Amino acid sequence: MEANIFPITQENLEKVTQFKLEIGEQKKYIQNGYQVDAKIKLHLPDETLEFFAEIKKEVRTHQLPRIYELAQNNKPFLLIGGQIFPTIKEKLKDKGINWIDGAGNMYIRTKDHFLFVDHNKTYRVKKEKDRAFTKTGLKVLFLFLRDEKWLQKTYREIAEAADVALGTIGYVINGLEKRNYLVKKNEKNNQLVRKDELIDEWIGAYETELKPKLHKGTFAFIDKEEAANWKKMELDDQTVWGGEAGADLLTGMLRPQDLTLYTTHTKANIMKKFRLKPDPDGTVQVYEPFWNTKTENETAPPLAIYADLILTGDERNFNIAERIYGEFIQD
Repeated sequence: MEANIFPITQENLEKVTQFKLEIGEQKKYIQNGYQVDAKIKLHLPDETLEFFAEIKKEVRTHQLPRIYELAQNNKPFLLIGGQIFPTIKEKLKDKGINWIDGAGNMYIRTKDHFLFVDHNKTYRVKKEKDRAFTKTGLKVLFLFLRDEKWLQKTYREIAEAADVALGTIGYVINGLEKRNYLVKKNEKNNQLVRKDELIDEWIGAYETELKPKLHKGTFAFIDKEEAANWKKMELDDQTVWGGEAGADLLTGMLRPQDLTLYTTHTKANIMKKFRLKPDPDGTVQVYEPFWNTKTENETAPPLAIYADLILTGDERNFNIAERIYGEFIQD
């Protein structure tokens, strides 16, 4: 529970609505195997409503699958988020999920109540600088999350494998220790802990700090028939499938609507080699890989594919993403 956002939400909600928020007993609330942060009371002028609540400093796209599960299994449910972006608010409303943000905006619909406040102010979350979650730090973290054996390598070996400056490694290791994501068993043995939470935070930072900088462009197939036969495209050791295409190749359970390629090729070579043309309305997204692509696999690492699926915000991808997480990522 990110409780430090709760007093701010309490204060701003009361300023805007005169309604009062109160946290109930401090204990674990588990229903159907799903644990929420707290039980919340919302005091209205004439009555009090109670909810099972999840409390987050900031609500991002990659957190929605978990929020949907919590809302489904803990009723009545309320999401309290310091900063909730407008597009996410709409997704929550579409799913019938109650929310209150740090500025005192709210959407609550129950059998007997409909409470909606949106005064267009947004609470801005102040982000602490953490070198572990910068553009270069995320590359190092990706290496560790794929294979913890890299934690036992020398800083020079890690830097070379992640293609970052040598000085970055110490900042990342120290950042992980400070955030209690890494423990030192002894001088030569490091281990990641709270790995699920670390992956969640990595995806959130990847969405804003790294992935946009990797984007090479949006393309369409010159020959539309080739779009339907994308699996027959001949790749090389500089190119792999990510996103929905990668997920389909891993599981055979997803018919891609959009395709994602990771390649080191230049834009000119992409057009020539894969018979693609730039098109802002195209269905092929192309990115620079941030790992060593020289592999016999046609797919990006499962963690990259998982992140791609979650960041689409498309609910049809969430179940496949969780399947990939369970089969290829989770310890």
